[in-house]
Amino acid sequence: MSRLNVCILGCGKIAKLHSRIGKTLRKDLVFSYASRDAAKAEEYNRRFKGAGAFGSYEFACMSKDVDAVFICTPHAFHPEHAQLAAGNGKAMLIEKPIARSLSELAVIETAVSTAGVQCMVAENYYFKPLVRVIRQYIDNGDIGEPLFFELHKTGTSRNTGWRRDSDLMGGGALLEGGVHWVNLMTSICGPAREVCAAQPMVAYDHVAPVEDNLQLLVKFQSGTVGQLLHSWQTKNRIGGLSLSHVYGTEGNIAFESNGLWVVILGKRKRIRVPGLLDIMGYRAMLKAFVKSVRDDTRPDMSLAVARHDLELVFGAYRSLRSGRFEPIGALQTQPQIPALMERPALHEQTPTDTSP
Repeated sequence: MSRLNVCILGCGKIAKLHSRIGKTLRKDLVFSYASRDAAKAEEYNRRFKGAGAFGSYEFACMSKDVDAVFICTPHAFHPEHAQLAAGNGKAMLIEKPIARSLSELAVIETAVSTAGVQCMVAENYYFKPLVRVIRQYIDNGDIGEPLFFELHKTGTSRNTGWRRDSDLMGGGALLEGGVHWVNLMTSICGPAREVCAAQPMVAYDHVAPVEDNLQLLVKFQSGTVGQLLHSWQTKNRIGGLSLSHVYGTEGNIAFESNGLWVVILGKRKRIRVPGLLDIMGYRAMLKAFVKSVRDDTRPDMSLAVARHDLELVFGAYRSLRSGRFEPIGALQTQPQIPALMERPALHEQTPTDTSP
């Protein structure tokens, strides 16, 4: 079969990353590019030796040369662009976060279901080698029954553009970046049942709307209790590395949060390096998408998985207001998120160019 022509909608920073990864899959995949700025699409097409360039998303989705689209625009525009792709019968891969709300996600779900096209969410953490290795030792019973899952990811972030705009973000750091770590937790621990969230109530310069530091306590359906510390505004003096754990009835697992190494101390003692060549899971993610389109099968990283992750995020935001555990998936829509919380300091947001 010839290579799958996947048109990237939105020529921004993330499109560069995916284009570099895509070069390693040249036998199966080729990218073309679309932007509201035709010159930018042409630039990306030349730079990454693509299959074509389009000066609008509409032209790309209507093209018979395009087999599928990769929606890399800001998530505020995902429902609009998913409807455009579905209306033209295109399979789609959609960047995370999938949307700003569950109601926006429902728009995407309806468009995909009505058109009967394949849709996968570009949640690369789902495909990280780290997840496979930890699940292997848990499933083998090496640490007995998992009791606690402790996940830490701290650091600083310099956000610009639409990431400083509360309307375009629809949430804060947990929605935009923390959803990666939410997915990692649910991929290892299974579906969540309840979540409680807390944030520091001290004065400091914030780098994101709504929240940029958050700690979650999650009760999973399996009975495991999870903790997530996610921060965009905490100094990390060891190059962004963090230490996380799984504690079981008969042992524990310690791991570097990004997946550099895993130490199993249970019925067996092991040190594992899960896979440095694709440590972030991007290559495996693109391969899975190509396979789902070619085989016309529902991808594992589906809209249903993304919905559960988003339900957990918005459950955490509700918890910030209520001060108690909130059920996951109890509400299908959310109120205006910035109104939910008060905090000591929040910079005024300056309108910025939102062009991808």
